[in-house]
Amino acid sequence: MHTTRVSIQIPLDEKSYLDRQCPSRECLANFKVLFEDWRDKVQDAVVYCPICRHQAEATEWNTPAQVRHIRRVAKRHAHKIANQALQKMARDFNARQPRGGLITASMSFRPGPLPIMSLPKPEEALRQDFACESCQCRYSSLGAAFFCPACGHNSASSMFAAAIRSVRVCLTNLDQISDALKAQGDRDAASDAERLILENGLTKLVASFQRFAEATFQRLPNASGFKVGKNLFQRLGDSSALWRDATGKGYEDILDTGEMADLVIFFQQRHLLSHKEGIVDQEYIDKSNDQTYSIGQKLVIKRTAVHRLADLLEKLSTSLHQLVPRAVMSPNQKYATSIQQEHQEPRRVM
Repeated sequence: MHTTRVSIQIPLDEKSYLDRQCPSRECLANFKVLFEDWRDKVQDAVVYCPICRHQAEATEWNTPAQVRHIRRVAKRHAHKIANQALQKMARDFNARQPRGGLITASMSFRPGPLPIMSLPKPEEALRQDFACESCQCRYSSLGAAFFCPACGHNSASSMFAAAIRSVRVCLTNLDQISDALKAQGDRDAASDAERLILENGLTKLVASFQRFAEATFQRLPNASGFKVGKNLFQRLGDSSALWRDATGKGYEDILDTGEMADLVIFFQQRHLLSHKEGIVDQEYIDKSNDQTYSIGQKLVIKRTAVHRLADLLEKLSTSLHQLVPRAVMSPNQKYATSIQQEHQEPRRVM
């Protein structure tokens, strides 16, 4: 069977990123990949969705606008081939006709106009750029992204940054959420929603940091020389000691005494919320040294506390990141836009 290859141009945005869409019907997330990395790092056999990690071949990630454009190009190409074939048929028929006879016959073919083509307009450049810690593929998404399109790597750093960002957004809009519920005449629901948002925010931040600290520690060159017990990174003292043994720097070397004391309280509050529904017991008082509660009371999480926790964890994570040798570019780095549309390879788009 004869195969015809057709070059199809797909425009890039102003940062030279290529629009992509997850083919999973349950997801359909829109994202972008720097074209240079789509061409050089992404494999034809499998691409991963940054949001849900759905896997599919590289040809399956076109946006609806790109699919329509590809179909129009294919239709135009088919028209062109058909026109050429009919023109040749007419020429061959006329060449075979005898000359000087009483009856003559000829065939003519007038090709119709080819479909007019217009390139699909790329979507506006996205603000959140990511760089894979494993393969350095650069991509962007609307909202949080969790997996590298090229290798499927799950970035603990990206997930932690997304957790910080989402919790802060919730805190910023907390009054609007509460006012909307109150406007519906349900003050009880407004109070419950505010409490749940704050409790969930604290829990999410601690859990995300624990995973970040564990994944980041594993990237140390000497990490394999240390035995890491189950749930070790849930315990501040043990995880800080592990980092100090491996790098010479523990949490206490990054945070001052007051900051460390607050962090201990927040970690213990997360444990209490996760396992005791926030009801204070003697273990919490002993481990946190929090004297503001008595046994049997319910934790009350304040907005200022969640803000404080986000700031402390961001400070701590930044310093831990600097302890790990890495060659990954900053996700916020501005990339050169030297890729031209005519350099695109159709095998990764069609």
